[in-house]
Amino acid sequence: MSELTGRHPIDTIEPGSRRARQDQAPSHDEMVSALRSLPHGGLDDTARHLALPPAVRSAVSPLVVALRWSAIAYGMIFGTVQVFATGDFAVVGALTACLFLTTWRTSLPLKLGSPATPVRVAALTDTLIVAVAAGVSGLSESPFRFCVMAAVAVAAFGWGASWAAAATAVGAAGLVLGQLLAAPSGWPSAASLSAFAITVVVVAVLMVFAHVRLLDAERRRQGMAGRLEILGEANDLLTVLNSVARTLPNSLNQREALDAARVQLTITFRPSVIALLELDESHDEWIPKLAEGCMLRPTATISDLPFAMQQAIESSDPVLYEQLGLVDPASEPPAHPVGVASTSQSGLYVRLQARGRTVGVIGLEHPVAGHFRERDVRLVVGLADVVALSLDNARWFGRLRSLGAEEERSRIARDLHDRLGQWLTYISFELEGIMAADEGRFPELGQLYVDVQRALEELRDTLRQLRSGVSEDQPLARVAREITQRFTERTEIPVDLTVTNPDAHLSVPIENELLRILQEALTNIDKHAKADLVQVTWNVVEGRGTLIIHDNGRGFSADQGVRDSAYGLVGMRERADVIAGRLKIDSTPGNGTTITVVAGSMPGSKEESA
Repeated sequence: MSELTGRHPIDTIEPGSRRARQDQAPSHDEMVSALRSLPHGGLDDTARHLALPPAVRSAVSPLVVALRWSAIAYGMIFGTVQVFATGDFAVVGALTACLFLTTWRTSLPLKLGSPATPVRVAALTDTLIVAVAAGVSGLSESPFRFCVMAAVAVAAFGWGASWAAAATAVGAAGLVLGQLLAAPSGWPSAASLSAFAITVVVVAVLMVFAHVRLLDAERRRQGMAGRLEILGEANDLLTVLNSVARTLPNSLNQREALDAARVQLTITFRPSVIALLELDESHDEWIPKLAEGCMLRPTATISDLPFAMQQAIESSDPVLYEQLGLVDPASEPPAHPVGVASTSQSGLYVRLQARGRTVGVIGLEHPVAGHFRERDVRLVVGLADVVALSLDNARWFGRLRSLGAEEERSRIARDLHDRLGQWLTYISFELEGIMAADEGRFPELGQLYVDVQRALEELRDTLRQLRSGVSEDQPLARVAREITQRFTERTEIPVDLTVTNPDAHLSVPIENELLRILQEALTNIDKHAKADLVQVTWNVVEGRGTLIIHDNGRGFSADQGVRDSAYGLVGMRERADVIAGRLKIDSTPGNGTTITVVAGSMPGSKEESA
């Protein structure tokens, strides 16, 4: 997933607004990497390649410098004594070589643990130089013998046992070479050479042992830290899933399930954009179910979706963009935006799967780059499984529930008539009596009476819609005529109804859902369209019905048809899904809106089996 993550190198951040600088600020690791890349400067990276605890790694460089200079200080003190006592001025040359090398390594220290061959060879070269200096100035009696031990210790600690052995061998060779240069006529005594070599080997073994133990301690520390992090994330995920498990399955109503999912996504990830689309498998289309903080098309093919969502659908893992604005998904600019909202800078996208099939996709976005992290990726995997199952259950339950919905509509209509209707009628009668006795002293009563009458009329219209339904004796062709006539009487918007084949009809459940879609469409036209003409066409051919509702109103952009609260279009699409129908919405600003619903027999009905 690293190829999906875009980051600013710190040397390419351009000046901008304060907000932009805060959003694009490099992380601590990026700044450290950039400083280390500066030639011969920046941070001291003596132990950068060593996998040691941070506290130990930060102390390595001072300790190495202190070790080298302690050895030089010993050599300077006792070398001076040796020169005055014996007059051996070879010690001066050895001191010069050791002092120059120590100063050089203080300014440009070796990068311990570096895999680069030149660095390792440099460590052996240092050992050879100080060993020759020690051999020239007296071998085991040399005041610079500790410089040799320091050089071997650095090689052993930096690269382990194999390079410790190599440094020891090079040191021994250097001692012999230095002794031969000081006294060409004779080899150094075996006892003197052996004693010194044993001391160097002991130092090397101790450094290798320290190197191995520190590396082992760091591995255990990292392993423990990793386990603690995993346990913490698992605990967070279990908390989230427990909360989801207690909220989502409480209702099989799809709208309630979606609202519960929205709340949980908001609490867990704090996004500014939530886009949830459901897959209509029968037509291979993606239908918006949640559109918070963004606007989505009423229906889309996979090629119409934002690029990041396409990647999530095709991937088995979530897709993370830590910086949307810096990702180039292809060699050429994509045909569609990378993210859902143009203001988003980071995004997290995941495919929803239930019962082995894809049911939807979720996109979460935020205007701040880096808002979503790897931890969120692991959390969203578990959450997506629960949301997908809940969404799929609610979808199938909605299809089953539609078969018994008409009885519930009749019960609600009776309750509204017996309770609210009677109360409004009583209030109306009381207002008439008060107004008759008032003799015009309180003109506000007249306006209140008008409002009550309007509420009564709207209640009666609602009751007529609830009670209106398709039956064997009242097919959609006849009921639709009554519905459109009442719509014209109430809104003064003429409706031209055309029934092409009045003797043909579909099953009662299908036509009932089509009737509800017609009612919802007329309600939207009255509230939003500002139309002065509506055309409705109903036709049934060979068991397949087509309902077309067109208005000449203001229309809307298809790309912005589904907003945060645009549940009218969503509700119509859900009703079409219940009867395995296809709903298409065509609209452009200024040219009105056309809603087309094509539906056939319900699965398992007599028409389908025939």
